[in-house]
Amino acid sequence: MVKLGKREISLGKWLAALGALILGYIVFMALMQRPASDISIHAAWAQQGSFANPKTFVYRAAHPLWHIIVALFLRVGLPLDVSASLLTALCKAGEVWLLITLAESIIGKKGWLATLSGVLCALVTAVWVPVLNAQIYYGVGSPNTWHSPTQLMAMVMMLIILPYTARCVETFQRRLPTEGEKANISWRNAAVLGALLAVSLLAKPTFMQAFFPAACLYFLLMWIKRPKNSPFFWRLLAAAAPSVLMMALQYLFYFGQVLPTQGGMALHVSWDKTADVALSVILTRLFPLFVLLTTLERERYQKPLYQLALLMDAVAIAEMLLVSETGRRAADGNLGWAMMGSALMLWALTLPVFLNKLTLWLKRRKAAAEGHPYLTSHPKLEPLKWATGSLLLLWHAATGIYYVVYMITTTNVL
Repeated sequence: MVKLGKREISLGKWLAALGALILGYIVFMALMQRPASDISIHAAWAQQGSFANPKTFVYRAAHPLWHIIVALFLRVGLPLDVSASLLTALCKAGEVWLLITLAESIIGKKGWLATLSGVLCALVTAVWVPVLNAQIYYGVGSPNTWHSPTQLMAMVMMLIILPYTARCVETFQRRLPTEGEKANISWRNAAVLGALLAVSLLAKPTFMQAFFPAACLYFLLMWIKRPKNSPFFWRLLAAAAPSVLMMALQYLFYFGQVLPTQGGMALHVSWDKTADVALSVILTRLFPLFVLLTTLERERYQKPLYQLALLMDAVAIAEMLLVSETGRRAADGNLGWAMMGSALMLWALTLPVFLNKLTLWLKRRKAAAEGHPYLTSHPKLEPLKWATGSLLLLWHAATGIYYVVYMITTTNVL
């Protein structure tokens, strides 16, 4: 910690963000050298965009934010590969900073534990089981999709919007005992939320694809329980309405045959597809699922942040299970982006809890070894639980590090 006036600055957080910026730049610059890679394709679209004709930014993609910023970098004289790599690396650094900030709020203090949690969350990927996912990412996905610049930008927005929405709900709940039916979200907070939702859609609609249905269900249930607080819910609807319309137009662009080059969507369920989705869920969420089942206390499940995140993950999985792309996009796997994004959110909410409880358990063990009282309801199962969780975490982390090295060194397209 470094004191700056009356404020404490977490040096570890900023060093971690700087490290993510440097590592990200190396990874994205390597990917930019492959013309058919995702980031290279999007960079080419950005280069073709013209501020004199804004339609050029949405001709191929209805989420033009990344492309517009890259085009701005080009206007100040930066080369295309530098512009694309630098912007995406800045997004990765922002993601790490936000993950650490969220970990600090969950743990309740700043320090190395929150920093470690944020760094690990930004590195982990699906566990590698050669007979199931020989190429790690393909067919399974990852909480950290390094190769997709627009998905990375969307994840930054997710890490801002979900905690912000939860704080708005918590503020509303705190006001209920004193304000009763008058408890509401301020117009200022509603406007900020509405603006964040719109920016997220401009980055990429994949996060909102799961968040909107989950939030609608969450707030509908709240509304049914508190019908006298209708002004609160109407104000939230007013904040979200422009983004709902924008997202509808985006999905008409991608799946509504607005352009003949785009594809469509259809309901489709099969045993093979169910098995594929189940495999993806397990391999990308093995550690978070373990924590949810063994470590998370009941009180956390009552928090709006955890309820929204879990509901969003359930919606993302259901969408992947029930809906399939058709036409040109049939093999693109675009509907899986929401499920991969919600996996990162699960990691962000479970890893800090696990690390904090593991640290406390180790301190209690040390105290017991020194002769101090040590109480636990399951003395024989505790070491097994922490060892199992730690091994799963290391498995995810080691695979994630290998995946980063693979992206830097491979010549394959990602």
